[in-house]
Amino acid sequence: MKVQRRSFLTALVLALLAFVPNSGRTAGFGLEVTPGKLEISVPAGATYNIPISVRNSSFDPVHVQASMVDFGVGPDGSYQFSKVGAREYSLMKFASIRPREFDIKPGEAQSVQLTLSMPQGNLTGEYGGIVFFQTRPSRHGPHEVMFAVRVAAKIYETVPGTVQVNGAVTKMTAATTAKGEIYHVAFKNTGNAHVYIRGQLAIQQGNNVVDQVSIADGQLVERGGDRILEVAGKKLPPGSYQAIATIDYGGKTETGGAIAFEVH
Repeated sequence: MKVQRRSFLTALVLALLAFVPNSGRTAGFGLEVTPGKLEISVPAGATYNIPISVRNSSFDPVHVQASMVDFGVGPDGSYQFSKVGAREYSLMKFASIRPREFDIKPGEAQSVQLTLSMPQGNLTGEYGGIVFFQTRPSRHGPHEVMFAVRVAAKIYETVPGTVQVNGAVTKMTAATTAKGEIYHVAFKNTGNAHVYIRGQLAIQQGNNVVDQVSIADGQLVERGGDRILEVAGKKLPPGSYQAIATIDYGGKTETGGAIAFEVH
């Protein structure tokens, strides 16, 4: 006897402002959140209300649930989510949201209010968090495929007059592969706010530059975070070399590092 199995698929689509500058949206799935990213400055002891618009641009009504999380970015650039208050610089532990659950008809929008109540005390630098808006899974097609859409609004809050932008290269390595040299540059955010980094790597033999490679722009490093930058260079003949990294993190000065290495 032939048994037909049901197929259930949950598609969670995450749209962060690192990729969409002014609104969080899910291409082709019909849920849009504005703003998708917001940076504000709020003094300690003050209350600040943030209006968020959640729009249903699909042809079907949706049921949406709002939730708040802490987040970080790992050395490889991947997002890491945790419960509110788990991270030292959690913003959402000072936040409340209403409504937390609602229905939206096709083509309509729901206004949501995120309230930040910053406490008195020794707050410095930047605090961050994410609000997720997720639809209830719905079935589409004869095989009962289920889709849920999740869109994010990322919020940064800074305490006025306390932000420090600093960073340092903490380690560098070089390794030879069949296709060429692979360099790793470790950057540490030593300030108290997130930064976006870019830079370049120059390879010298004696006083001559034999290779020069750009480090990709716009790589996010959160407060207190680390980022491992991988750079691929050309294949080098045997000899002694020096790799010199220069990193622009948006501060008053650039940072950098250098290592000597051998190619055998």
